[in-house]
Amino acid sequence: MRMFRRLLPVIGIVAILLAACGQGTSEPPTPTATMTAVATAVPTPTEEGEQATTDPSAPVEITTPEAPGVCRAAPLPILPVPPVTDSDWIKGASPDAATITIVEYSDFQCPGCAGMYPVLQEFLDENPDVRLVYRHFPLDFHQHALITAQAAEAAGAQGKFWEMHNIIFDHYSEWVSLSEEEIRPVLSSYAEQIGLDVAKFDAALDEGTYLEKVQAQYNESVELGLPGTPSFLFNDVLFPSDIGLSKRGLEAFKNIIENQDEFFFEEPPEMTISEDGSYEAVLETSKGEIQVELFPASAPTHVNNFVFLAQQKWYDGSDFFFVRDNFVAVTGDPTNSTVGYPGYYCKGEEQGVFDRPGLVGMLSNGQFFITLGSDAEQLNGKFALIGQVREGLDVLDALNRLTVGDPSAPPADVLQTVEIVTN
Repeated sequence: MRMFRRLLPVIGIVAILLAACGQGTSEPPTPTATMTAVATAVPTPTEEGEQATTDPSAPVEITTPEAPGVCRAAPLPILPVPPVTDSDWIKGASPDAATITIVEYSDFQCPGCAGMYPVLQEFLDENPDVRLVYRHFPLDFHQHALITAQAAEAAGAQGKFWEMHNIIFDHYSEWVSLSEEEIRPVLSSYAEQIGLDVAKFDAALDEGTYLEKVQAQYNESVELGLPGTPSFLFNDVLFPSDIGLSKRGLEAFKNIIENQDEFFFEEPPEMTISEDGSYEAVLETSKGEIQVELFPASAPTHVNNFVFLAQQKWYDGSDFFFVRDNFVAVTGDPTNSTVGYPGYYCKGEEQGVFDRPGLVGMLSNGQFFITLGSDAEQLNGKFALIGQVREGLDVLDALNRLTVGDPSAPPADVLQTVEIVTN
């Protein structure tokens, strides 16, 4: 089953990706359908100093949706990953101590794999409850993918798989551009450096002793529908590309996997609000209080979802992880991974108009944004309008501006609590 689809052109946080390798298809790798949060859509800048012309305090014209929204359960997708066996190469925690098993499908010639190699090691060092299983996914368009995979297997037969794994990645730039004839003596030199019986090592490569194993793991990767290399599966759940290949991304997804009971609900909430009711949300942030009037008539399903998640304390402790002047501030992900969702998605009611600062829009994954200016008008008709800030625009102005993955960005401000008040 194809686990990937094209990203929807929705609200923009910038996905962080290393130079990962795809399989050479015309379709770019995209996140799993159940993990899609926000796609890349950088706002078109307005002229310097330009602001939304509509008065932020003016009444909002509510447009009733033609049909109510729909929420559907979307549990984390479990892939049928073959179980770990004695033929696998494993490091990190023991099976009994591991709370997370990461199966990595990798290609020694993939630059993204080479870039993630030291990151993974640092992640393992800092997380002694994680074990890593390495499997081969040698992509067809990498001329040295098969021979380097076989070299690692040949070293493993002499008890030094990880030593060969490390030296191949450490010297990536030295061999990646060599010809097929030139790389063989280089691999033999690596075998000598790590103390192998070079004659046995060379014979294994000459005879293709481990080609069948490498090819079998390649076939396994294709059957699983993996989008490219490196692909990581945490307890058989595919790591979503939109988190970003980084230690921060690995930590965030580990948090999601380990805390499913806290972050996920088995079913969407029942409808408990009234479309003609009066509801207010009080957002306590690290910069002060924001009071929001909710608009149940504008988006009853999404407002009901917002009220439910707030009452479940799901939003408490969420970062304002994307804040851009004259555009939006995005928050509402308790995993602080940018792709957290409550185990279901809500669609529809996307007729909202975002023509001024202080309007609150809802994403399908339970996260929400508050507009900061006229750049938000490009979101018109794409998201559900669920409310308007009545007090606290100055708090929004004080939020630290940041983009996900910017190492120079200040610390994110925090949405500490959300309280629902019924009038």
